[in-house]
Amino acid sequence: MKLVLPLVVLLGACACHAADGDDDDKIEINEIESDESVPREGQRVRNATLAKIFENAVQAYLEEDWDGCVAGFNEALHGYKAYKRTVTICRRKCKAEAAGSSPIFAEDIEDLHFYERKVKETLCLMKCNQDYREIAGAGALKRLPHATEKKFVDLAIYEYLHICYFQKGRHQDAANAAFTFLSQHSDHEMTMKNLKYYLDLPDVAVEKVVNLEAAPFMQKYTRGVQEYENEYYAEAVVELESSLKSYMESEEQCRLYCEGPFDQGWYPEFTSSISNHFAFCLKCKRKCSLALNNVNGNFQSDLLRSHYNYLQFAYYKLGNLKAACAAVASYLLFLPADETMLHNKDYYSSQPKVKEEYFTPREEALSYVKRQEYELMLLHYISKEFAAIEARFSAFDKKTNMKKADKKELGKDFSSRPILHPPPGHSPSIRTRLVGNLSTFRDKEETEIREGRVTERLRVTDDARLIAGESELGGRNRYAVDGFLNSTDCNLLMQLAQIAVEGDGYDENKSPHSSYERFEGVTVGRIALMVYFGLTKPELLKLFLQRTEAARDHVERYFDLDRPLYFTYTHLVCRTALPDLPANRTDLSHEIHADNCVIQDEGSCLREDPAYTWRDYSAILYLNDDFDGGEFFFVEDWQGHRVQGVVRPRCGRMVAFSAGGENLHGVRAVRSGRRCAMALWFTQDERYLEYERVMADTVLQRVRTLGTVQREDTQIPLRYKDTLFQCFEEDETLRHILREFVQEDSETWYY
Repeated sequence: MKLVLPLVVLLGACACHAADGDDDDKIEINEIESDESVPREGQRVRNATLAKIFENAVQAYLEEDWDGCVAGFNEALHGYKAYKRTVTICRRKCKAEAAGSSPIFAEDIEDLHFYERKVKETLCLMKCNQDYREIAGAGALKRLPHATEKKFVDLAIYEYLHICYFQKGRHQDAANAAFTFLSQHSDHEMTMKNLKYYLDLPDVAVEKVVNLEAAPFMQKYTRGVQEYENEYYAEAVVELESSLKSYMESEEQCRLYCEGPFDQGWYPEFTSSISNHFAFCLKCKRKCSLALNNVNGNFQSDLLRSHYNYLQFAYYKLGNLKAACAAVASYLLFLPADETMLHNKDYYSSQPKVKEEYFTPREEALSYVKRQEYELMLLHYISKEFAAIEARFSAFDKKTNMKKADKKELGKDFSSRPILHPPPGHSPSIRTRLVGNLSTFRDKEETEIREGRVTERLRVTDDARLIAGESELGGRNRYAVDGFLNSTDCNLLMQLAQIAVEGDGYDENKSPHSSYERFEGVTVGRIALMVYFGLTKPELLKLFLQRTEAARDHVERYFDLDRPLYFTYTHLVCRTALPDLPANRTDLSHEIHADNCVIQDEGSCLREDPAYTWRDYSAILYLNDDFDGGEFFFVEDWQGHRVQGVVRPRCGRMVAFSAGGENLHGVRAVRSGRRCAMALWFTQDERYLEYERVMADTVLQRVRTLGTVQREDTQIPLRYKDTLFQCFEEDETLRHILREFVQEDSETWYY
């Protein structure tokens, strides 16, 4: 039986910061000289606060004092790192001392032992505070002001610093600083252009460009993967075990640093102030792993568990089957239904020397997963219970306000009008059944990269190139681009077309537009169910969500809209020519129409029922071109007397347009083969947000964390929506993730 190898993680040359002593040309800017002392440059910080040092450095930049700029920002960086290190050391030390101390009174009456420990911790912190209070500013137990710290967290220093280095002729340092800034601001066009310029300079070595803020474990991890690929398994184990320990240590430091001040903006009771502060710190701690998994601007969700993947095979090659089995069991804590690892477990179990007890998860992995699960459940509980209280308060306030309001004015509230003709998957009542108010989802979309969400928001790269605008396509608010998908993307997405259902989206009508063609489709919700039950690969759903989100982003930016676009419906559709077609066929694959209005005989287009009036923009993203016919076309009038523009499908090509009567369009007959594309409709009315996308995101996160749900003879019914909701009603983890996903923007829960 052949053991399945783990997927190799490919890291670029610009992967991480050089470790101490590994490179004579390392940049000193990011180094802390001692674990216990403030670095030499940091000693100068005691003469001014970090905020003042930062301001002075900015002023030096504005005055083109490049020496002062470099020195000032370096001093600020050293001071901030020394400050964070000292804060973390203090908290760790004080927490340990308090935990190890004997209580004043032996019996724990009314949980007083907990509060006694916190009092002792506070006394310790007040003594330790003197080590860093002069850096942050005077005052007991103070952290840096939020506005000051945000500048460091956002890596704003490096945006200035790369220019100052360049002006000093220090081009390698300039490239490092620019690359570091881009690790957190990948869409910053000016810095990207500057970095490309630096890389072309003769004194810049591309292989030495590093992220100066890379997590400490990253270089060890990279070396471990390289040793693994070179089949030096003993060396790989050493590096990966060291990387794993460093990862856990980095996350623990991050979590300790989260236990800072919290301005509640009000004056709560004793108990509620503790609970609110606890919830604030817990949410901060939940983001630590997301920060660690940002590798040069790319979110690597499997970074931690991949350590166990590499270790299990490396230990196997070294003959240490007990350690290999423990690594397998540890990996399965993160993904219990992972087919590859279950296959490996079966293989190890078949070995004569392997005992069942070998498959005991490692302690650090077990503790980590238990903590993550408990924290997720606790945050869900907080969100759910206090949201219910807030809803009662809101209902009371609304009732009070209605009594005060004039009845005539009440009739002017158009936002509460029912939506009479929702398209498939967009009924307000169904959305309420899902989670209630999803108005915060747009905010989540805009921060998906930072939060590490499944549908990371993708910026369109230079690969997406304009091929036709309004003049070429003969009308307004329309354009076409190439390069949204490469051939690999298209081939993978065509796999989803294999699960398409005849008549999907058209009341099971297999030929809704032409009697000579078979129509098949698949929605986001159906794909999510297939992934949930392990019937299709989660990577395909992730790719589907990513690429369609990239299309939405491009349309929003191309038309320079003053309000955001939301998905209202996403449909992968295929049209297949039936056999024995007539030679003189004159019908259309899709008749001439507009997407949000009804064409009248005299040529006007009324935006009223039964049209999908909420649709504002549309896009078609093509997956293949191995068929005959099927061209998309714009016309001047509904009778098609004059064709204004034609778009021939091909892999990665997209046509986008406003959804009104100014963009009448249709599809010519598919004469042979199968034409597949992703049809995308967008709205600027967030009431029509595509709820199945939210559910798909949630399913994908659940599967990535806990694996799929295995049931015998699982089949997805044609009318699948009840099944989809049933999964959310029965699966507590799905509900936890969904609630956190929708409501985690809330900073506090008031009691």
